[in-house]
Amino acid sequence: MHLVGVDIGGTKVSVCLGDGEGNIIDHKRVMTATLGDPTTGLPKIVELIGHLLRDNNLEIHEIKAIGLAVPGPISYKMGMMLTPPNMPTWVNVPVREYFREAFEKPVFLNNDANAGVLAEWEFGAAKHLDNLVYLTMSTGMGGGIIAQGKLLQGETDTAGEVGHFVLDPKGPKCPCGQRGCFEVFCGGANLARRTQEEIKQKKIQTAILDAAEGEVEKIDMKCIAAAVKNDDLYALEIWEGFIERLAQGIGILLMTLNPDAIILGTIASHTHELVMSPLKRALAKYAWMMPLEYCRIEESKLSDRISKLAPLALAIEGLRNVET
Repeated sequence: MHLVGVDIGGTKVSVCLGDGEGNIIDHKRVMTATLGDPTTGLPKIVELIGHLLRDNNLEIHEIKAIGLAVPGPISYKMGMMLTPPNMPTWVNVPVREYFREAFEKPVFLNNDANAGVLAEWEFGAAKHLDNLVYLTMSTGMGGGIIAQGKLLQGETDTAGEVGHFVLDPKGPKCPCGQRGCFEVFCGGANLARRTQEEIKQKKIQTAILDAAEGEVEKIDMKCIAAAVKNDDLYALEIWEGFIERLAQGIGILLMTLNPDAIILGTIASHTHELVMSPLKRALAKYAWMMPLEYCRIEESKLSDRISKLAPLALAIEGLRNVET
């Protein structure tokens, strides 16, 4: 069974060809910035899928379904991207219908974090656990929740939007319009942007800037993590604040959901113990010991493959639901 997966993210767009067992046959990707708005961006993604099929000598009739993972918030029922904070020109975009018309195949859409938790549940170390939380920890901070073995969607498709828990109502402004969201403290893009602004305003000399080759605009989470590893004092201060807010957000999830496992995405899977060790020490301040000791909190073992496996998991889950 051949499936196509499309992952539209704030940084990059990935399209992949795979099967029902989670095997990736081939993939391609482009930077999101090159797409422009939906009018130019959607045809470019369709063209990219066409190239992927031709490169593998496949026709569209050989594809069983398409999975489409997009940034939230979404309308699951209408198959629309609504107002993704990191893609401000992609507002109220009927992406599911666009791909259905382009390929005349079943298209199953959900937000990237819900797709991610399905990938972890289908292919990851937390396979088929009854109660599971996945945090994207990437450009933003999305969340997906499996409760009693079922994806938690919510009546307005906003279940799992944990990135917009307000941790500090007087905190920095979030692109969503609120202040002090979990995502504004722990999403990679927001943290990098605030670090850039502070370094420029205060003319801070730091190894973070060295890692960015002296160009403030190039500062990202990789630069911050590299400076932390070199014991740069300013980087350590930023990292301590990042870990504290991460523990605060995860503590809320532990106390609210009491899950079997919480799986942490990109930033944790790239930095390993740089996140995991201080996080586990900090969590005792934000959750009772009973749910904390019970819950497995670990980095994703799917790592960079999740952007390919997540939309494939949507297609698999969608077909499974249709068949039952």
